[in-house]
Amino acid sequence: MNPSGGLRWHWRAWRSAALWSPTSAHIAAWLGSVQPRSKRLLLLGPSAGWMLPTEWLLRFESIDAMDLDPFAGWLFGWRHGAALKAAGIRWHYQTGDALAELPRLLTAHPRACVLLDNLLGQLRFHTPAWQDPMVYTSQKLAEIKRTLHGREWGSLHDLLSGPAQGLSLGQAFPSARRSVARQDAERQADIAWLAAAQPQGEWLDHLTDQVFTDGTLVQDIAWAFSPDYWHWLQAGWVQPLGVSAESTPDTGQGGLGWDQLLLLKNSIAFNSSFDTSFR
Repeated sequence: MNPSGGLRWHWRAWRSAALWSPTSAHIAAWLGSVQPRSKRLLLLGPSAGWMLPTEWLLRFESIDAMDLDPFAGWLFGWRHGAALKAAGIRWHYQTGDALAELPRLLTAHPRACVLLDNLLGQLRFHTPAWQDPMVYTSQKLAEIKRTLHGREWGSLHDLLSGPAQGLSLGQAFPSARRSVARQDAERQADIAWLAAAQPQGEWLDHLTDQVFTDGTLVQDIAWAFSPDYWHWLQAGWVQPLGVSAESTPDTGQGGLGWDQLLLLKNSIAFNSSFDTSFR
């Protein structure tokens, strides 16, 4: 359930370029709306940057990246290196645990903004066997936010993921949705915007509802990881002085058309009423 590194992952990402292209376009649009104050970027956990737009990276003067995957740096260079070099952008990629190294990286790059790229949604999978995933993830997120306090930073991460019937013939891919972060059960239940994917069964909660403080403007993005397994991604950007956007969020479709149940194993289940509500 954590296929985010190694050659198998990169092979799948390369092969899935067409399937993932709507999500990549939504990510590019979100990043295009982000206007970092800094011209220096700390890029944490990006793998090879399979869904990162090169155009956004070109806005920086220097990029320092880190990922656990030993193949990620070479493949990142293969994907983005030529354009960065042609633009005169200095970039450096290290292999390592970006979250464990976060205090050191921030000290080494005091003026850089930070992008956590599909990293925080993996935290629950690193829970020690003796600890509860909810407790572990909550503590780690609190620690990360304390470390980032006063820094300009953003995150793109998994919120929920699970099985889906996928798009019907001719059905449009779910549009990205502007929303605001809310640390409550109602936020997770507000999933009508993702109805086109026809979620079913049990969806996993990645325990990332505490990444952003309440009221932070976020972007909800659908990701068809495979035709029958989808992710709900959330993206947001935090200004160093805690400035929050005042835009009114688009809450998507109205009320829910199906019943949901919050399970003990930190997941969400869709019952059979969903199967007929949005066809």
